[in-house]
Amino acid sequence: MSSKHVVMVVASGIASDARVRKTAVAVADLGHRVTLLYGELEATAPVEGTLGPVRTVGLPVAYTLRDEQVERRRARRAWRPSWPAYRDGDQEELGRTALNTRRARTGDTPEILFRRGIHWTRRRVRAAQDPVFRTAWGKVDGLRARFVDRIWRSELPNIADLDRVFAARMAAEAPDILHVHDIHLLSAGARVKQDSARAGRSVSLVYDAHEYIPGTVARTVIEENALKAMEADLIEEADAVITVSEPIAEALRDRYALPDTPSVVLNSPSLTVESTCDTDVRTASGVEAGTPLVVYSGVLNEKRGLPTVVQALSLLPEVHFAVVCVPDASHWRAALLMKAARKAGVEDRVHLIDPVAPEEILAYLRTADVGIHPLIAGLPNHEMALPNKLFDYLFAGLPIVVSDLKLMGAFVRENRIGTTFTASDHRDCARAIRDALDNADIYGGSARSEEFTARFSWERQAEHLAQTYAGL
Repeated sequence: MSSKHVVMVVASGIASDARVRKTAVAVADLGHRVTLLYGELEATAPVEGTLGPVRTVGLPVAYTLRDEQVERRRARRAWRPSWPAYRDGDQEELGRTALNTRRARTGDTPEILFRRGIHWTRRRVRAAQDPVFRTAWGKVDGLRARFVDRIWRSELPNIADLDRVFAARMAAEAPDILHVHDIHLLSAGARVKQDSARAGRSVSLVYDAHEYIPGTVARTVIEENALKAMEADLIEEADAVITVSEPIAEALRDRYALPDTPSVVLNSPSLTVESTCDTDVRTASGVEAGTPLVVYSGVLNEKRGLPTVVQALSLLPEVHFAVVCVPDASHWRAALLMKAARKAGVEDRVHLIDPVAPEEILAYLRTADVGIHPLIAGLPNHEMALPNKLFDYLFAGLPIVVSDLKLMGAFVRENRIGTTFTASDHRDCARAIRDALDNADIYGGSARSEEFTARFSWERQAEHLAQTYAGL
């Protein structure tokens, strides 16, 4: 394949996104000119930079359409008639204050008694009408969710915000190949491809599906259904599809009747690029050598199951838990996790620390004793996932403890690289951690062959990426 201009796009920042960074450099190493466009929330103007041979441009993203829709819907849902019920708590408080003031002046006259009756009635009617309005809005949302496949664009204003920022810039870069990471910019990619075709230019579109969208959950059922409809509408525009595990590749092929099974590119570390770091997780946590240290590295959302590990610490009095927080240790979810630690009485053994660069993560993690990933069960996307942190722990030489989800649990058990536990069961989690600590010589790095790790190295994944690009 001759050298092409590849415009790679991702809606979020790239500082901690190892997959995007490695993919961009790998495509450049194939001999292509690569421009990586990414979303930069803090910027007011494009931020130019480089990532090895890759030119990077951070684009300011203001989610104005999304925020306007949220405010409109909040106002609609908050509306109540002002009679006979009180419209809201503020109006009720004004009525109570006015009644008490008049009553203090005149005492319980017949007029005051009448007004007290009116006040009591309006309070009771307000209490009764709130559930009615909530139920009505729930029925409206249910109806919208049923038909969202026809109107998904209006239900995803954040996608419109991204299209508005990215599509024009993507087109201005005059790409030969568009490589779209994750679903959020698939709409912009399809639009640029279609507009280019109308102008007589052929642009290939690669869709890099980081998750199985039909198997994830969003903030609302409407958003879930809208994202599914968006993917179903637009995936046929892709000339090639890449994803993160074989079960997801097969599910995408079958669900959308794709002509070819998507290529699988695991999010794994490099064998040839040495990871170095000026510090390490044990030092950053302040945990002395010899004290058992379990580490989790990644985002902190509720689907990651971290409270299960915090509760397990109450059964492991000598064990400390380091959480490498993405995006950082000041995130509000980090505060929630520490609140759970205080409730469990283990706050002195939970350490929230900031992340390091993706290229430093292996060296950073090596001083821990166990790497853990406690994903919750019940989501098809989780059951089919082989997350990047699994390979970070593997290449850092750590015994691995994971919740016993279908693919991840089987991978850990069958390769004897760690132990599994029943998802969300803190007692079983404590047992699995104890097992991993006691059998580190069986599960740890020294027990793994070079051939085994090479099978899952980024170098092997880059070969799959090269095959995909050769087929365009």
